[in-house]
Amino acid sequence: MNQDKTPCLLLMNDMHVSREDVAAFERNWAEALELCAERGIRQIALGGDLFQSRTAQTLDVLLAVHDALLAAHRAGIRVTLAEGNHDLVDQEALRGYCHVFDQHPNVAVVDDFLTLEDPAWDFALHMMSYFPEDGSFTSRLQALVMGGLAEGKLNYLYIHEGVNGALSTPAPQELPAHIFDRFDRVFAGHYHNRVVVPGTRIEYIGSSRQFNFGEDEEKGYTILCADGSAEFVRNRVNQRYRTLDVTAAEVDVPLFDRIDEMRDEGRCRIRVRVAASATDTVDKRRLLEAGAGKVEVLVQDAPTVQAPEEDVLEKYDSARLRHAYGEFCTARSIDQSLGMSYLKKIDSPCGI
Repeated sequence: MNQDKTPCLLLMNDMHVSREDVAAFERNWAEALELCAERGIRQIALGGDLFQSRTAQTLDVLLAVHDALLAAHRAGIRVTLAEGNHDLVDQEALRGYCHVFDQHPNVAVVDDFLTLEDPAWDFALHMMSYFPEDGSFTSRLQALVMGGLAEGKLNYLYIHEGVNGALSTPAPQELPAHIFDRFDRVFAGHYHNRVVVPGTRIEYIGSSRQFNFGEDEEKGYTILCADGSAEFVRNRVNQRYRTLDVTAAEVDVPLFDRIDEMRDEGRCRIRVRVAASATDTVDKRRLLEAGAGKVEVLVQDAPTVQAPEEDVLEKYDSARLRHAYGEFCTARSIDQSLGMSYLKKIDSPCGI
């Protein structure tokens, strides 16, 4: 193996372009192209979920992707698109929305799997499109392995799937990690936060940008070098979502100043979560005026209302039900004859 640290390939995934955020997608893509120009990179591998909508794409979304791919072509950059679950109408189909662009001169679209390699690289990158974890993915992975991995090189895999161990709470139908043991390294999209599956060589490289307060800020691009090493480069151009956790006593001038400073750092939406007691007063309006985009007050010691034990344990037999229903109807001047006729059947065998 050589020690060539020349950047050769940029990985990114989960761009989720939609009609609501075309401008954000365009900033994201432009930054990726600028990074390629700075590092001399001539290939981008996009590992799934280029699109957001599973059912249809609007014209402005299709044109945004069309223009983005043409911009890459003008920059001399080849783009390989693997499809994610959001890029497919039929999750088991070989063709999805990305195939609309497979005739662009600089674009290749992955059907089930495709391998990127170069004589100058110490690795081969095997890309797979999404197939259901409890469907055909495992058999397609086996077909890739049985077809022969690259000899004398590191074999890397780039997928868009859920793997058990990546989330603190496992999701249904996640894949077991051991099925990827034949690969020297596995890069994954699908889950948006960067994480390494414990005890494995499987790593989620994070979405290309942050989408909400539930995600961390470690979003951006993974660069592979010719020797197989990898580098993460953080997204700088898209809006970030930051959360400040404070107590009610801390909602004061220093907090307002801190919000101002955070906003001055760049594109940033701020959520303030205030831990308060039932007797605390939190001035939400003042926080919003200071620049917070969202304010949540979490009452820590709210009293719990408990029903009297006798109400919980009281048995409602047929007689009690008719009595309660009669009181309800009388209070509201409702004719109770029809309802009573049904309630009386409770005492009859089989409700006859």
